[in-house]
Amino acid sequence: MSLDKMTIAKRYSKALFDLAVEKDQLEAIHEELQQIDQVFTDIPDLNQILDDVRLNGEQKSSIVNNLKKDASVYVKNLVQMLYDYGRISNIADIIEQFNGLYAEYNRIVYADLSTAVEIDADQKKRLADKFAEKIGAKQVIINSELDPSIIGGAVLKSNGLVYDGSISSKMAKIKKMLLK
Repeated sequence: MSLDKMTIAKRYSKALFDLAVEKDQLEAIHEELQQIDQVFTDIPDLNQILDDVRLNGEQKSSIVNNLKKDASVYVKNLVQMLYDYGRISNIADIIEQFNGLYAEYNRIVYADLSTAVEIDADQKKRLADKFAEKIGAKQVIINSELDPSIIGGAVLKSNGLVYDGSISSKMAKIKKMLLK
């Protein structure tokens, strides 16, 4: 029976996460995984290279050894295990799942902010702090984008919730009330 990519990612990330917490290595392992993820981002064909039949085992092992060169024993074991079991292509999904567990553990929330005009860093920080206080998060990381269609105000989306303080939605509510 073959496991799907998401099941593999959840199992490996959960095991590594639990081990990192147990060994009090969470921050270090998180940082190492970000560095490995960056390598795969910088070299988008790395998965295909490691799967390429034209490379011999020694060449592939050399690449894997470079990946785990400065890593802790736990991350080295993860990378080696993924390579040995032919699952190295799952590493990005595993890191993504690990990051989700890390954020949940540290009460970090990610939010998308849409505004009609650019807001400065101080405004963004105040908004993030206020939102963190409202939802009980330790930290809110905001990704902001401009959306002139909202006319003014802001729309904040996070974890399936939408906080709409835009002028366009307020105008739509007024219009709806007038039509009643």
